[in-house]
Amino acid sequence: MNILKQLLKNQNIGNVDSFHLDLKCYGQANKDKILYFINENNKDFGFFAMYRAWIEYLYFADVCGYIPVVCAGENFLYKETTMVHGRGNPFEYYFDQPASINVQEVKISNKVIVSDLVHRQMVELILTGKYNHYKYTKRYMNAMSHTVRNYIRFNGYTMKYIDNGMKELRFEGEKVLGLHVRGTDFRARYDNHPVYVTEEDCFNEIDQMLDKKLYNKIFLATDDERILKNFSDRYGKLVVFYEDVKRSNRNQSVAFGQSKRKNHKYLLGLEVIRDMYTLSMCTGLIAGISQVAICAQINKLARGEQYKDLKIIDKGINVNNHIFKRCGEKL
Repeated sequence: MNILKQLLKNQNIGNVDSFHLDLKCYGQANKDKILYFINENNKDFGFFAMYRAWIEYLYFADVCGYIPVVCAGENFLYKETTMVHGRGNPFEYYFDQPASINVQEVKISNKVIVSDLVHRQMVELILTGKYNHYKYTKRYMNAMSHTVRNYIRFNGYTMKYIDNGMKELRFEGEKVLGLHVRGTDFRARYDNHPVYVTEEDCFNEIDQMLDKKLYNKIFLATDDERILKNFSDRYGKLVVFYEDVKRSNRNQSVAFGQSKRKNHKYLLGLEVIRDMYTLSMCTGLIAGISQVAICAQINKLARGEQYKDLKIIDKGINVNNHIFKRCGEKL
């Protein structure tokens, strides 16, 4: 944080500079504040890739002393064509605004700085040593957990959905091992994505913990029907999961799929939020490298907690010419 503050110390706000801090005036509201409008619009980001982008921008705003306002752009994969809970901003489908200032107010405010990719790249570089959306360090995790604790709040709809789901799983009094296994497009081995972690990679780790009687329940979060079947066949009633999650049996992400269910895109976001948060509430965690697993750790740290057992199976990152591209499928 001190390095970032030093880099920003003598910048003249109002001029376009190497940090792209361009102060805009849209009206006369909030004259005593500098608003930071976070408007990431990457069309290829899954939910928790976007979530990490949001919290990196929020960290930047915190360091600079700006008041953040978050908007998910038109290309956000989870945006519906109609309003959800009376909200048109997809960020607000799930979360409250960090400072109770909405997008409409930004448009009439006196001092506004718009987020720029270089802002979060600078955060990643300083906290991890390089630009890599799957890389993280202890320093990064501590900084992001502090940011989540201070700025990220589920709205009432999201919190009720999570609470109801966890009650159905009957976690109370149980020693639960969280397990996150990404399938679908991870099986396709796209360039610059984590190497696919197979069921067999996880079985040995799980068996060791079960042999030591450390856990009496396994919560499985996965986007892949084949993975769900294989773990259920092996561990039977020890495995619990959310039955209403939309999963696929193909090597294409569910985020790019189509469905006839009402508010399908919104529900995809809601389901993966619940999976992430439930993983963060488990006593232990086994996972490959994934945005969901990273964010589960961040959210657990944000509550001042740590996993009793944490095993991240790191098989590296694919380096090949198999370039990721958007694909659709009917679910």
